[in-house]
Amino acid sequence: MDFSLLTALLLLSARLSWAQTVFTGDVIGGYPVITSLNIADAPSNAITRYWFLAAEAQGGIPYYLPVFLARGTNRSLESGRKLSLSASVHGDELNGIAALQRVFSQLNETVAGGEFNGTIIGLPTTNPNGNQHNQRNFYSSSSNGFLTNLNRVFPGKDPLEGAAMPDAYAYAIWNGLWGNTSNVDVAVDLHTPSTGETGPLWCYADFRLPYVQRLAELAQVDILKIDPGEPGSIETTWVDNSIPAITLEIGTPKRWQQDYIQRTEDFIFRLLTDLHMTPPSSNGDGTVPVVEVDLSNTYKATNSSSVYTTRTGWVETLVDVLDDVTEGQVLATVYNSWGDVIESLTSPVNGRVNQVKTDPAAEQGARVYVIAYNATTEGS
Repeated sequence: MDFSLLTALLLLSARLSWAQTVFTGDVIGGYPVITSLNIADAPSNAITRYWFLAAEAQGGIPYYLPVFLARGTNRSLESGRKLSLSASVHGDELNGIAALQRVFSQLNETVAGGEFNGTIIGLPTTNPNGNQHNQRNFYSSSSNGFLTNLNRVFPGKDPLEGAAMPDAYAYAIWNGLWGNTSNVDVAVDLHTPSTGETGPLWCYADFRLPYVQRLAELAQVDILKIDPGEPGSIETTWVDNSIPAITLEIGTPKRWQQDYIQRTEDFIFRLLTDLHMTPPSSNGDGTVPVVEVDLSNTYKATNSSSVYTTRTGWVETLVDVLDDVTEGQVLATVYNSWGDVIESLTSPVNGRVNQVKTDPAAEQGARVYVIAYNATTEGS
């Protein structure tokens, strides 16, 4: 395609009602390029792959996002749920990519066999720009270059109203791929901590919207953070539009951790069963069993408190992820370059360790720990 046409296509799509799938006419690696998706246009009983054209970089270089679309029977457009699974909106957060890939691989037989009820839109690399730069943010070339946290700009802004490139990029995904909620009625956004930190399997969930609590509990996480959300994040944008959603944080950045990936895959299949998208096992008497969840190892938290250095130096951490800590307990020691102790970091609360800094190099103001805790009545 003549890349001079890309901008015209993107702007045209931005003004469509998002009621049809718009093909650019390009095919890359055997998969068609689209600028807008209507799930009803995809073949039934199939997992279809697309490239979604989200934006143009400087010089007319297109940003293509790989998209899975699992669609069940024709009837399931009415009877089934519409799930969004997205990963790696931060380019250094990679565990979710593998989990999402494996889910679609495992679904092939079920979907092709006509046993799938509903649709799933899978976006394994929401931020390939960040993946390419091997870092968290989205790089745009305005001025001398600018880094944007994509997970603070959703649902984006209309490019015809002067949106900056990251905002237009988010707008294209929200409207062109997710159909401004018409293609989605439940969502899970997959993350990890940022580079230099680690954590367990945990989630952020805004319980104010129905089904969010159930969604979070199906994940059987190590820490369930009841949370009002972050404006501009994918999760909160869904919730603000009355779509149940959670952010699932999966272990450590820049790694594929098989145990966490497997737990994430298991959660998604529990969710599919709970939503009646995949066939459940029968009780033997014609009734369908309720999906049971095990929360015996889940710590529910209403709040979190971060621990920061006040001096620049080298940090030795003394407690690990999921350790229980008490107020005043020493968590870490900061040394200067001669090895002298210049600071001891203590816990501000009783709680459980949620995130730990893994990089010993710490400038003044560096976050070393996040402690999750429950500020409500014990046991509530």
